[in-house]
Order: sequence, then structure tokens, then C-alpha cells
Amino acid sequence: MLFSWRCLLLFFTISIGAVPAAFTQELTLQNLRIQIEQLAEQVEGILVESNKLLRENKQLTDRIRTAKQDLQQGSDRLLERQLQDDLQASRELSDRIQALDDQIYALTEASIAKQRVLLDMLDAEIERLSEEARVAKDAKAKTRILSEVLKLQEEAETYRGQMARESSELLLSLDVAPAQTDGPDEIQQKLAVLQDQQDIIRAKIGELDRQIRETGKALDLRRNMLELLRDIRRGEEDEFDLDRNLDIAELEGEIADAESALEIWRAKRESWYAREKIHGEKAVHLASELENMLKGK
Repeated sequence: MLFSWRCLLLFFTISIGAVPAAFTQELTLQNLRIQIEQLAEQVEGILVESNKLLRENKQLTDRIRTAKQDLQQGSDRLLERQLQDDLQASRELSDRIQALDDQIYALTEASIAKQRVLLDMLDAEIERLSEEARVAKDAKAKTRILSEVLKLQEEAETYRGQMARESSELLLSLDVAPAQTDGPDEIQQKLAVLQDQQDIIRAKIGELDRQIRETGKALDLRRNMLELLRDIRRGEEDEFDLDRNLDIAELEGEIADAESALEIWRAKRESWYAREKIHGEKAVHLASELENMLKGK
């Protein structure tokens, strides 16, 4: 039987969410909420550092590409030495980015485990309050209890959505390399996992494309507005100059933020394109392995 995306999500939810009963009893809903939020903050902090390194690596990659093109036109010892230094620096940056990815993976595992426990506790509390509302005689009390139930149900749905997103990140790290003991069924399962991974990667590339496109449009608009304000500022000297200076400074800040975001997103998109290529090569290899097995039967 082939894995499906929903089955894999269930696999992650069950396997990562297995927590001893004693551990569950020691926790409260509020404690878990705080711990999950703290894990998210840690991930966010690591992502900031990872984005910085991605941007640096993108600049190195562009420089390496240009150097290789220049060297095709003729030998240059200084350029060759610089190219080797850049290649080494790029490898080191890639290792650091991978180390940060590993940290994010571990924190995500911990987050999913805690969310699994939290959801169990929320479901139990919803069931308890629902029963309490059912037997309540006072209409106001019943309304108050049911309002609390609705809040908890909304919270549970929010965490289920978060778990699904975080589980997709873990799915991307699932190893699908063929093993010597694999038969046709195992190869087919791994091909299905690869397909799920490729779907996630394509979705991420699509989202990055959308962000880059929309931010690019907003950036062009702000640049045009800035140029217009500067033209007005050069052409007039009046009591509105201070306001215009403030508007110019604000626009310059927004432009700088947008340019930084575009640089990060383009670096991420390039990284996801590389992953898509690797997954495509793996899929071709697994499909070939499966074909050879079936022919040998």
C-alpha cells in the first residue's frame, strides 16, 4: 500500500507525539501553550540567522558563476585563486546552513510532540465542558460554557493546522534512498513519498514566486513615489518640506526592507530549485530500480 500525504501526516503525528502519560499529567494547557510559543520563537531566531547565511551564499554563488564564465575566456591565476576561495567559503556556508536546518528540525519535532499532547488535553476539556453545558440548568451559565467550548475548538483547529505545516517540513527530510533489501512495494512507497516531497517543494517555490512578484510590484511603486517626492522637494521650498522629508525617509526605509526581503526570497527560491532537481533525479533513479525489479520477476 502506498503512503499518502495524509497517511504521512498521521505517521508524524503519532510517532512524534508519543509522550508518556506521567509527562502529560504534569503539564497544564497554559504551560504547553507557553512552551510551544517558546519553540516557535527559537525557530524564528534560527531562521533569521539562516536567511542571513542564505543571502551571503547567494552572493557567493553569483560571484562563482561569473568567475567561471570569465575563466572560460582565458586563464587568470588571481581569478582562479579567488574562485577556489569562494568555493570553499560556499561549502562552509552550506554546512552552517545545514546545521541550522538540523536545529530547526529538532525544534519542530519537539513542537509537534507538545502540540499532540496539547490537542489531547484540549479535546478532553472540550468534552468535559460540553457535558457540563448539557446538564446546566441556567441559560446564562450554559451560554458561557458553550462560548468557552467554541474558543477551545478554534484553538484546537489552529494547532492542527500548525501541526500539518510543521509535519510537511519533517516529511521533506524523510530518507527515500533505496536499500538493498527493498522490494517493489518498498520502492513504490518511496516513490510516493518522493512525489509528496516534490509537491511540497513546488508549492514552496510557487509561494516564493508570488511573494517575489508582489513585493517587486510594491517596490517599483515605492521607488516611483520616492522619485516623485524628490522631484517636488527639489522644485519647491515651503512649509511642507519637513513633512516631505519624513515621507522620503519612510519610503527609503520601506524600499530597503523590500530589497532585503527580495534578496532573501530569491536565495531561498534558488535553494528550493536545487532541492527540486535533486528530488527529480532521485525519482528517476527509483523508477529505474522499480522497472528493473519488475522485469526480473
